[in-house]
Amino acid sequence: MKIAALLAVASALVGAGCTASSRLADMATVPAANPSFGTTSGHYRSVLGSYQHREPVDPKNWKQLNEDLAPKGEDS
Repeated sequence: MKIAALLAVASALVGAGCTASSRLADMATVPAANPSFGTTSGHYRSVLGSYQHREPVDPKNWKQLNEDLAPKGEDS
């Protein structure tokens, strides 16, 4: 039973991998020099993005941290 299910999933994946996407079909029919086909942006973006250096710190009092982060308002 498990082998049949595994075989069915594997054959579905192989079949899906062999199908041509519409993007590939478009690329085959449009000449490479056609500017209307479009490309992705070639602008530079830093791989580090919004990196912020952080240092390890000692553990803090978890009860005080919970009280500081708890919603303020109605006292029960």
